[in-house]
Amino acid sequence: MTGLRMVGLDLSLSATGVAATHDHHGRAGLLARTVHTARTAHGTTDMDHTRVNRVLADVAAAVACRPHLVAIEWLPSYEGNGATSLRLAELHGVVKHWLHVKGIRYVDVHPPEVKTWATGNGNANKAAVKERVTADYGRLLHVGSQDEADAVALLSMALAAYGQPLVPVPRRSQRRALGNVRWPELATEAGPVVPV
Repeated sequence: MTGLRMVGLDLSLSATGVAATHDHHGRAGLLARTVHTARTAHGTTDMDHTRVNRVLADVAAAVACRPHLVAIEWLPSYEGNGATSLRLAELHGVVKHWLHVKGIRYVDVHPPEVKTWATGNGNANKAAVKERVTADYGRLLHVGSQDEADAVALLSMALAAYGQPLVPVPRRSQRRALGNVRWPELATEAGPVVPV
């Protein structure tokens, strides 16, 4: 198990994927889960305080281990659905501000880099990402949903960026995806850690 504490978040209005290297007590052990937030009574993905509180409660549990870094999948591009894009941006802003206030570092990872890391194809669909993530990491943890697969891809990518990959990083596309992210220097108990 890795020495770094990391969390991967695939934020969503309906099903947020969370992956972590440690549980909320700080015990080492890979985990992935999905935070389901019910749709509003009229079936839309409107932003509401109940939904935000549900996501924040699960983010708070995931980061109770005081991770060195949280990798967050950046906002996807939406065509023709401005309300969904706006609501998701609001959720990202709330979560990132909350992490900032708590003194927890985070990094944004654009969706094409997550997909390239997982599959070698920056345009891969969520089903292809889940299939490949399950093949690569399924022996280490259960990947139960496409949202969890994205979170696991983020987590494994962040760990590899700091020289602690969950599995070997043999594909050139993976190294390219790592190089396209601005990984920050981390402050750890043992001193600074820089991306490799």
